[in-house]
Amino acid sequence: MEFTISGRIRRRGLRLVGWSAPGVLGSAAWAAATTGERRTGALALLVLCAGLLLRGALELRRLRKPFRLRLDDTGLTLHDAEVPWHAVESVALRHPPRSAEDDGSSAPPPRLVLRLAPGAELPRRPRRGAADPREHTLLDCTDLDQPQAELVRALREFAGHRFETAPRHLLPPGPRDARDPRLGGAERQFTGCRANAAVRTAVAATAALCAVPLAGALALGRALGSAPFAALGVLLAAPLCWASVRAARRRLCPLRLRIGPDGIGLRDPAEAEVFARWSDIGAVTTGRLPHTAEAHPHLVVYAAPGTVLPFPRSFVDRGHLGYVLLRLDHLPDRGRDLPAALRAFAPDRYTDLG
Repeated sequence: MEFTISGRIRRRGLRLVGWSAPGVLGSAAWAAATTGERRTGALALLVLCAGLLLRGALELRRLRKPFRLRLDDTGLTLHDAEVPWHAVESVALRHPPRSAEDDGSSAPPPRLVLRLAPGAELPRRPRRGAADPREHTLLDCTDLDQPQAELVRALREFAGHRFETAPRHLLPPGPRDARDPRLGGAERQFTGCRANAAVRTAVAATAALCAVPLAGALALGRALGSAPFAALGVLLAAPLCWASVRAARRRLCPLRLRIGPDGIGLRDPAEAEVFARWSDIGAVTTGRLPHTAEAHPHLVVYAAPGTVLPFPRSFVDRGHLGYVLLRLDHLPDRGRDLPAALRAFAPDRYTDLG
């Protein structure tokens, strides 16, 4: 299967040039025809448009560099080498580290990284700043003309066990005995906070009583004939009502984790459940969080290459997208039975970090 990058780079470069070139001409004419503060604004716009024009020109210049990527049963074919599969230790889609300004809403697009087997070489230098001289970045997925899903399918089909699906310290590339999750038995559920009948009754009564201050404020305002006083009473009583209802929902709908033949589902207190299938999960771990000083053990899942999981708390670990699900001490007995459930359904993807 052949992959190209020229089409997207050309469109991106032409778009930048097409939008910025008229801006350069217009702002230059504006700066020549004005003086004072208007000229300062025109010059600022000229600098901005010139920067975009330069970037577009650099994008188009990239088309002059040779590029080829072909995947088949024999190996990878590049513009300067043919690499058989026996000369490949691993091939991976790795996300670059997030910048300090990243709000964490989404991970940067991945790059295709080739790691050569010991003794194998490529007639090119590794990227500047590469930690391992045997690793070569072949492309950025933002430049790929074809959908990223096609690249993932081709890597799974042709690279096989050499396709890196999780950080190397968790699941080193290599053949593994795949196990059908349906052999794990019935689904296991873990509830973080169980509410018995007495607690449910007390919480429901508290939630019902939260409406008393609101009703009292409305009645008093009507009795005094003062609409502003009633509105003020409502504003003061509304936060109490909201806090009471939220507390009741969190108590009556506690945290719940379920692990079964289909995947992992998590429901935060008073929130809707999010679910990830095993086919979308590359690895799952219990233990300390990577790259943090957090001492409490957590349940962490890593997304399979090319997929994004619906869990909210994400991070990038050694180029792979991970998600923090929960702290184990939020479960009964600090999640003592959780490793057994994970080994039952996904032993080939589970790692206990201690």
